[in-house]
Amino acid sequence: MKVKLHVVLAFIIIASACSSLKPAPHSTVDARINNIVWGVVTFKGHVLNQAAFPNGLPYISFNMQESKISGSDGCDNFMGVATYKGNTITPGPIASTKMACQGTDIQSDFYDALASTHLAWRLDGETLRLLVNDAEVMTLKERE
Repeated sequence: MKVKLHVVLAFIIIASACSSLKPAPHSTVDARINNIVWGVVTFKGHVLNQAAFPNGLPYISFNMQESKISGSDGCDNFMGVATYKGNTITPGPIASTKMACQGTDIQSDFYDALASTHLAWRLDGETLRLLVNDAEVMTLKERE
C-alpha cells in the first residue's frame, strides 16, 4: 500500500512539473478560513506534541480562489487541488515531498483524511474542525 502511494505521488509530481494544476471549477470562497495557515492542534482526538515533529507541527492552508490545498504533515510538505462548496471539500490529486523523518507516524492517516470524499469543515469560534463522514478528525487554530 505504501509503495503504491509513493508511486502515485511520484507520478503526480512529475505530471504537475509538466503542466500546472488547474483549478477545479465552482469553488466558493469563505474568507473565515481562506488563505489562512491553520496549525493542526489535535488529530483523531489526540493533542499533537511538537517534539514528535522534526519540521514543526502539521498545518494546512486552503486557497479557495485557485481551488488548491497545501501545507505540511509535520515532515513532508504537500500541495494539491480541491473544490470548495459550502462547508465541503472535494479533494483532487495531492502530491508531497518524501523526507526521511523519524518519530512521525500520522502521515498515512493524515493523507487518508485529506483525500476523503466526505471531507467537511466547521468553524467554532477560532477553532477549525475537519470532519470525515461527520466525525471530527482534526482541530486547527490559526498559526501566528
